[in-house]
Amino acid sequence: MTLEVAKPSVTPPTTARPHLVALEGAPQIQEFLGRPAEHNHIVQFYEAEESLIENVGRFIASGLQAGEPVIVIATPEHTKAFVERVKTLGVDVSAAPTGQLTMLDARDTLSKFMVGDMPDWERFQEVVGHVILTSRTGRADRRVRAYGEMVDLLWRDGNRMAAIRLEEYWNDIGKDHSFSLLCAYVMGNFYKSGDADPFHHVCATHTHVIPAESYWNIHDPDERTRAVTQLQQRAHALESEIAHRKELESALRESLAREKALREDAERNVRFADMFAGMLGHDLRNPLGTITMGANYLARANLGEKPTRSATRIISSAERMSKMIDQLLDFTRIRAAGGLQLQRSRIDLGAVCERVKEEIEAGNPQCFIATKTVGNTGGLWDYDRLLQVFSNLVGNAVIHGSTGCEVSIEADGSDTSDVVAYVRNGGTIDPEVLPVIFDPFRGGKKRHNTKGLGLGLFITRQIVLAHGGEIAVTSNDTHGTLFCVKLPRFPRAPENDTVRV
Repeated sequence: MTLEVAKPSVTPPTTARPHLVALEGAPQIQEFLGRPAEHNHIVQFYEAEESLIENVGRFIASGLQAGEPVIVIATPEHTKAFVERVKTLGVDVSAAPTGQLTMLDARDTLSKFMVGDMPDWERFQEVVGHVILTSRTGRADRRVRAYGEMVDLLWRDGNRMAAIRLEEYWNDIGKDHSFSLLCAYVMGNFYKSGDADPFHHVCATHTHVIPAESYWNIHDPDERTRAVTQLQQRAHALESEIAHRKELESALRESLAREKALREDAERNVRFADMFAGMLGHDLRNPLGTITMGANYLARANLGEKPTRSATRIISSAERMSKMIDQLLDFTRIRAAGGLQLQRSRIDLGAVCERVKEEIEAGNPQCFIATKTVGNTGGLWDYDRLLQVFSNLVGNAVIHGSTGCEVSIEADGSDTSDVVAYVRNGGTIDPEVLPVIFDPFRGGKKRHNTKGLGLGLFITRQIVLAHGGEIAVTSNDTHGTLFCVKLPRFPRAPENDTVRV
């Protein structure tokens, strides 16, 4: 980046590199602003409103006189002052051909492309690009001349990052639309401690810089040259910083695009895996049914002790396989559909607990399961799914509990809104397993004892959640292991369920 002091007799080069327009007096600045519009991005720093109104007024008047499309994006107060100054310069704004002069409210225009605290590139392109194209209608051979102070509004609001980003957006949109843009900042914005870097950063985003009035108070030519040299050096450093930042942003965008593609590919593979698991589980039912039928036939055929024992083992293994298939299908439904569908009906949770007690005691004669019911334990729930919940909880208590196989189930219907059930057993859960007890495919020291895929408690929790309920577990040496299931009596989102009365 090179910052040069433009001489009165030399036309500033129209390159993409900034040039400090530090002319020796207001007449030379006015001469520069009055030239036919070139592809540049000028910034005007000012201390007094009169200076701003004078320069912008001449910038606008020159464009109207040359038949150029003119866009003014300013506060209503400034717009009114600009129009008055243009009139004193002998240009009748009201006589401008339709569409040649476009005047927009800066704050209102800014709101159309801001997302949160930052400008959005796509919205900026849509809003500002449309204004530029519209202004050129019927004037395609003329370059647009635009003045804007939206950046100054952002800076006044304390949003410096957004202001600098907006300046960069103006430069970027200039690659698609050729225009001469004049921005303005009140110099008081930069008088705070530590504002030197932001000031030079603003300068670095422009092709031409018009200094504030106090610049002309430097009468010593050497001192003025040093001031320009310092600005050159800082602008060059910031240009390198901006280029480096853009490289980093480009690399980040590419990285995010790759990450998005990898994530979409992974999600697609997961969907395929879920579909495969669902189809596999469904298709395994038929051959498993055939195996079970054959084993039952052999067990009843009275072929002797050894064949009968073998048939019994086959039946037991088939039951385990059936449970695994059911878990696999439930797991697939949960992942594919986002949850389980329920078939609700009016049932008694106490009756569910009694049935679970009978079934598990029948298969485990050495165990004793105590049940207790308090209050009204009725509600509108899915009977088969709750049977699955408590069969799993009590079955785990029987398998993993302490020696003696004593388990208790309590259904408490004292509350009018919810029914709470407790499943308690002796023994404790490994502290490493307890935090992830409801996760799918969890591991643990007793993993070899399980009769499923490690999905039982995961599916149990999903069933409780589908009912709008909660499930929690505590386990310690003093009180053993306690699972607590809280179920609302009536559905909170009935539109998601089927209800049978």
